[in-house]
Amino acid sequence: MIRIHKSTQPPEKLLTEGKKKRKSHCLSYTRNSQNYQNGEKKFSFNSNIYAHKDVKTALIQSQYGKCCFCEQIIYEDGDVEHFRPKGAYKQELGKRLEYPGYYWLAYEWDNLYLACTACNQRHKENLFPLINPEDRATSHHDNIKIEKPIFINPGKEDPENFIQFNGEIPVGIDKEERGKNTIKSLALDRPNLKIRRLDKLQEIKILKQVLELAKQDLENLELQTLAQEAESRIEKSTSSKGEFSAAVKCSINNNFEFIL
Repeated sequence: MIRIHKSTQPPEKLLTEGKKKRKSHCLSYTRNSQNYQNGEKKFSFNSNIYAHKDVKTALIQSQYGKCCFCEQIIYEDGDVEHFRPKGAYKQELGKRLEYPGYYWLAYEWDNLYLACTACNQRHKENLFPLINPEDRATSHHDNIKIEKPIFINPGKEDPENFIQFNGEIPVGIDKEERGKNTIKSLALDRPNLKIRRLDKLQEIKILKQVLELAKQDLENLELQTLAQEAESRIEKSTSSKGEFSAAVKCSINNNFEFIL
């Protein structure tokens, strides 16, 4: 995960139709709160608003086409993910769904991200644990600011303060274990991710070796040309645009000592 900096200006679709739908949901909840709380009545959300092409394009641009959680490059293949689940939520895996979800945030720019199908649909789903479940905002009347989610919010926090990498393996580093729990719940250490990260790290390690060889043979023009290309690729891989850039930066800082 890396810090995501979205535009401060939400897409127009959210400011117009999204705002109207939010108002409608809030009025409906106020009139039928008991039915929404017991799940007898449920909200109907319009994906043509929160996942509109303009919204998705803005997210792709803000996240450089990467999943907000695992950093795989996905572009248009990604889902528009609600950080706080819109329809219902679970405090823990294996528990029943609690209703309603964060219906009033369904069309809020700050609550939307681009995520891969695996992170969004197979692992996070409706899971949204809080450090103190009693602080949960269960309607638009509650103060959401007192919540402290366990999951790292990449649009509000710097994931580097919670998750580092031992080679291709993500490791939680904060005392509250939010990083550890984010890794576990979202399966950020799943086998296919570790394989893809390791491939990327081995590629960068070779490029670093090219740079070292070039320093030792300054008169070799062909090697100097390769070194320039290698340096450019390393720079791109460590930037926010690079796939798995968090793991790449950690390995470079550790001189690849964890790579076998």
